[in-house]
Amino acid sequence: MKKLIAGILVLFLLPNPALSAELWGPASAGMTIKEVMRVIDDAYRLDEEEGGRLATRAVEAVRRDDVELADETFTQRFFFVNGQLSQVTLKLNNTRDFDSMLPLVDSLTEIMRDRYGQEVDSEMIQAGAMRQAKVGWIDGNRKIRIFLMSMGEDDSLLNVNYQAYFGG
Repeated sequence: MKKLIAGILVLFLLPNPALSAELWGPASAGMTIKEVMRVIDDAYRLDEEEGGRLATRAVEAVRRDDVELADETFTQRFFFVNGQLSQVTLKLNNTRDFDSMLPLVDSLTEIMRDRYGQEVDSEMIQAGAMRQAKVGWIDGNRKIRIFLMSMGEDDSLLNVNYQAYFGG
């Protein structure tokens, strides 16, 4: 147990480049808000109350509009923990019902397969009114996930997430 704790402490002492992983384009895990703003064209800073929050306590502080992927438009959202970039999420702008979005999930999956190889997991879940489709990849020090979710007949949520990943 002492060795595990010592190993974790050593990771915190390493400089950011040792832990950095490319997340999306030139943005890497561990970058500060200013660094992300400098390397991402058309990015803009959000006020603290404007940005979203994730369950991981990550706070959205930077955003970029009108990112094209699979002939669709997404909003790119940059999330930070303790002032360092930890996740980039592309959120689909034009949402529609779950069944109408499944072909887009298929298209995105093909694009990601071309870039990152065969997915490491894929599942479709239905529990009552809730439906989900998830497809994921691990590429070096990042985890990529397509996530589609719907509650009933309402419009669905579709995100493509890029997260820092240091697992085994």
